[in-house]
Amino acid sequence: TTRYANFSKDELIRLLERRDARQRYGLIWEREGIERDRAVNDDFVVLDLVEDLSTPRQASGWQNFVIEGDNWDALRALRLTHAGSIKCILIDPPYNTGAKDFTYNDSYVGKDDRFRHSLWLEFLYKRLILARDLLADDGVILVCINDENRARLDLLMEQVFPGMRVGSFVWRTKDTNNSDKARSYSGVHEHILIYANGRFSFSGEATGLGKFRLLEGYGDRKVRLDPITKPETYKSRPGTYYPIQNPITGLWYPCAPNRVWAFWSETKPPKGKTRLGTSIEALVRAGEIYFPPENEEPFFYPTREALDEAIRQGSVPRDGRNRPLLNTGLPDLDFWVGKRIAHGRLSRIVPLADEHLAATKPVGSWIAGISESVSTDDVESLRSERQGSATTLLEKVFGDKRFSFPKPLSLFQQLIRSCVPLDGIVLDFFAGSGTAAHAVLSQNAEDDGNRRFIMVSNTEATTDEPDKNLCRDVCATRIRSAIDGYADVEGLGGEFAYLRTRHIEESDIPYDLDAPAVWTLIQLRHGLPLTPYDSSKPVQMSVWSETDDVKQTIAYAPLINERAIKQLDAIKGLLTIYTPTPAALEDKFYYPSLAVEAAPDRFLAEFRYNVVGL
Repeated sequence: TTRYANFSKDELIRLLERRDARQRYGLIWEREGIERDRAVNDDFVVLDLVEDLSTPRQASGWQNFVIEGDNWDALRALRLTHAGSIKCILIDPPYNTGAKDFTYNDSYVGKDDRFRHSLWLEFLYKRLILARDLLADDGVILVCINDENRARLDLLMEQVFPGMRVGSFVWRTKDTNNSDKARSYSGVHEHILIYANGRFSFSGEATGLGKFRLLEGYGDRKVRLDPITKPETYKSRPGTYYPIQNPITGLWYPCAPNRVWAFWSETKPPKGKTRLGTSIEALVRAGEIYFPPENEEPFFYPTREALDEAIRQGSVPRDGRNRPLLNTGLPDLDFWVGKRIAHGRLSRIVPLADEHLAATKPVGSWIAGISESVSTDDVESLRSERQGSATTLLEKVFGDKRFSFPKPLSLFQQLIRSCVPLDGIVLDFFAGSGTAAHAVLSQNAEDDGNRRFIMVSNTEATTDEPDKNLCRDVCATRIRSAIDGYADVEGLGGEFAYLRTRHIEESDIPYDLDAPAVWTLIQLRHGLPLTPYDSSKPVQMSVWSETDDVKQTIAYAPLINERAIKQLDAIKGLLTIYTPTPAALEDKFYYPSLAVEAAPDRFLAEFRYNVVGL
């Protein structure tokens, strides 16, 4: 009982509700044995602009952001500003190896900690729940993980993102690693889990002509030969197990017993079906079935005894995998007695059309090495360097080994190219050395894109290293080097604002929630380029959208006085004003196309919304 003695009534109710809702099937971990954040919504988080750590201010403002702070706090703030707007979340979370790769409550979680796996799962669960609300309806989340923890993480992702699983990528981290000498096993691959909303699809390379080619006897138009079978057996689909005859040569083609035809036959019409689609006979009459040239004598069995003997000797037609098409036990074997039977296999002729040229290849699940030989006729294969290349790159940037186990730039850039449109936002809330931001800048330089990034990184300060600041000294510094150039590498250009999370206790909100913090939230919420708060102006303003005939301005008036009204009077077009005193504004100011929002009250109310699952 002493364990709960200091809990308030509301906290106890929340605890009981969580227990009542606990699932009985799926991934379960020791949540109640872990010290939890009891005050999920008893504070407020703002993002303070730190100009000294940002790239030089531009007149147009900043559109990329590096956020220093616990990603739990940063994600809570981003739910106010970026809900439903992130195209790609790309994260490389700690791998829970027990080797100082994971901290919880400012302390490293050791390999022998009895709650090690539960701490890791709870840590990720809380953050993934918040991140879920940030994804756009065509957004995707990609999560890097090692082989040891892949199964746990996949189950956790299924729980947080039900029905959203796409699959996973596999990539080779190194050429060799005798990680288990006793069993002579070398673990050299890792995974990237893929979960996405319904409207997401990969952007593969254009197929081009692909398998389209000129075919003798079919004129100057290129065609492709597609299979006309489906993965069903003669027992499961007896209606599509039948012979096909070439109407010109008279040769017969047997059906594969383990892969029957994909089209129905007019000789065996399905019963009870009104929508039948195209029959095989109709395709033959239309000249859409390709009968390959026969350069060998056809099979011929004058008697049943001759057929049975040929089956025993294996002297029968075979499929593309050299499996016999005629076997003892198949139905209607007598049909083949006295028939001339072809050697080749049939295909459907598909003429080249505009939609084929516009089509893209699906992205394959295997991420190949940079120089690895892989077939790319039907599937686009992403490519990546080995992990060692990432360490080499960071040593070139910093002159020392400042970060352990970074991901290759080529890996993240390939993922971003295939997942993120030219104007999409990429979020990494385990930003580490800033590889994702570097990849965004590199891909933008390659295809003239305008992708933006939000990087979140903690200081990773601990009781042993109280002055450590990974975000400032590694992540932001690496991104700045990518922008300006480093060693003999030319700069990619770009910018970012450096933001820092700040807690405000509920009782301190009236005193500590200042106007600059509110203005930052307003700009981020509307996707505006971020500009600093200008205390010399009574009203902060930014144009949200502008066309030839429509201009929409977002304004923030902390105080409603004569100076503020005078500045507002000069605005043309649509206007949205945020102010702590909407009633005072409406008493003193009339505007025909005006929308008024209470700020910060609107943000405070939304911040306190309960998050489903926490």
